[in-house]
Amino acid sequence: MTAAPAGRPAVDAGTDVATGLGYGDVSGFGDLAAGSYAVSVRPAGSSPATAPALSARVEVPAEGARTLALSGGFADLTLSPLPDDPTAPATGTARVRVVAAAGGAAALDVAVVGGPVLASGLSLPAVSDYTPVPAGSVVLRLAGATGATDVPVDVVAGTVVSLLVLDTPGGGLTVRPLIDATAPAVVPAGAVEAGGSAPPPARFPRLVATPAPPAPGAVPPVRVRAPAAGVDAPVTGTGLDAGGGLAVPADASVAGWYVAGPSPGQPGPAVLTAHVDWAGAPGAFAGLDRLAPGDVVVVDHADGTSARFAVDRVARVSKSAFPTGEVYGPAPGSELRLITCGGSFDPVVGSYADDVVVFARLIG
Repeated sequence: MTAAPAGRPAVDAGTDVATGLGYGDVSGFGDLAAGSYAVSVRPAGSSPATAPALSARVEVPAEGARTLALSGGFADLTLSPLPDDPTAPATGTARVRVVAAAGGAAALDVAVVGGPVLASGLSLPAVSDYTPVPAGSVVLRLAGATGATDVPVDVVAGTVVSLLVLDTPGGGLTVRPLIDATAPAVVPAGAVEAGGSAPPPARFPRLVATPAPPAPGAVPPVRVRAPAAGVDAPVTGTGLDAGGGLAVPADASVAGWYVAGPSPGQPGPAVLTAHVDWAGAPGAFAGLDRLAPGDVVVVDHADGTSARFAVDRVARVSKSAFPTGEVYGPAPGSELRLITCGGSFDPVVGSYADDVVVFARLIG
């Protein structure tokens, strides 16, 4: 019998990160400060004083992720860190890798029928490189010592996916797709224009194109509150402007949710934007730069639920060097970005020199 990847770094050294894992089980990602950690595996239900059956040291990078694979037969289990790479996929695609977790496949081949080869000759507990796969419904062909099996899978644009290949009770193979990180299906271009005293010039168009449909399972946000910044504003959906940038609602008292990305509380980076001011009056995000690490932001949803986020950091960035990858790049957990204008105001172009970006993580 074999064991599949069954543990991922979580909250804190000395704390249980997963309990009662069986074959094919996968825990969720959790938060750890960057550094070196010793991870131990003990029989389910045993006390923390029990000597570990396995132990491994894991280096956790800043702003990165690591997956631990518990693999092999019961007599020779191994605990191996797998390299995670949450680089953003190209528009309309996902980045997909294969994790060999089936003892019945000594040399595993995986390919998209009519598409790219994802893995060749993988053996437990190997992992393939990432391969771009166009979004949509695809059929995976799994080939091992027991023969070939076709498995249908839905590929979601903007995701980073691990395909966990497992043994079935009948002796065949199956696959469990794991979404490791999520980004908007379409990434807006450039900085955000969210302030001014007059309509901006033509190079900053504000015509909102038809937004893409919300992500599957997304519940629209209806209000955002950040008491430390004096923010309490209704939220509406928004998309891209005519230049491909993130469109800001014309009403300066309203915040916009980028509907092509996740809803606040879903996996990935949810994005809200609003004006800092307009025509001399404060906008919905006028006090955004007053937020500090640890401050709480609450987003209310249309179904009556709320998501609470804690601020990690607040950045003021030049619009000429807007950090697109940091703002919209794939995230393994549920994160929030709040964006408005900041810095000095240029009356000639009717715009601010900088953007203020708040980065926050889900806490409840």
